[in-house]
Amino acid sequence: MELKLGDTCFVLNNGSRDGTALLVEKFSQLNDFCRLVNIDVGDKANAWNVFVHEMGVEADIFYFVDGDCEVVDGAIDALEECIFKNPTANAAAALPSSKVSPKFREMMIKQGGLAGNLYALPRNFVERIKINNIRLPLGLIGDDSLLGALACWDLDPTSTWDKTKIVTCQSANFSYVPFSLFSFKDISLYLRRKIRYSLRRFQTNLMKKPLKERGLSAIPKDIVDVYKNYHSQIKIEWRGIDTMFDLLAARMIKKVVYQTSHSLPE
Repeated sequence: MELKLGDTCFVLNNGSRDGTALLVEKFSQLNDFCRLVNIDVGDKANAWNVFVHEMGVEADIFYFVDGDCEVVDGAIDALEECIFKNPTANAAAALPSSKVSPKFREMMIKQGGLAGNLYALPRNFVERIKINNIRLPLGLIGDDSLLGALACWDLDPTSTWDKTKIVTCQSANFSYVPFSLFSFKDISLYLRRKIRYSLRRFQTNLMKKPLKERGLSAIPKDIVDVYKNYHSQIKIEWRGIDTMFDLLAARMIKKVVYQTSHSLPE
């Protein structure tokens, strides 16, 4: 994309220990549009909250991209065009390129939704999020699930679902380095990611009912609160090989509930 006057890129280094901060700091010294923000807590939801609520950033459009994603040329400009052409939309969603995930891409085109890898939010929607003090729960896996739902509900979970509130921008694409079956490290990362997918699925399902019943007030500060209040509602269903990851995820949730319930007071 071609940078415009006033464009700024904030790199939120949330708890990484791999030299990211040093690399970004050196880059920002040579490129004044780049800003490094170091955050001690290694939690994506917390980083999102810090950016939206604490940094005081003003913009017509806010773009969010995961650190492990590659933004395909022209994607930011395409998201900008989608936002301006759809003034009543609350978000514009980029799609994975057909090279890295054709199935995911087709699913988003058919069903809509938001991919946390790359998306854009207009000023008015972000301002309404600030006014309502909407913060993502700490420990939430997949900011896109909750944000996408809030966008379609127009920030009122008790209302009806409106898919037109998220514009699927087919000309905005992102990519990433795929896993290699010949790399032990990649296989290990893949297995951990599959467990996180199951955790995400449980989190989303457990939050649905309280959100529909109580609205925004049902959004917890920490996902542990959801586990403690609703873990008994977790049901394991046969989902092929994914059933194994569901079992592991359910076990992790029960362990968290047990530990927090039996922790000694300070």
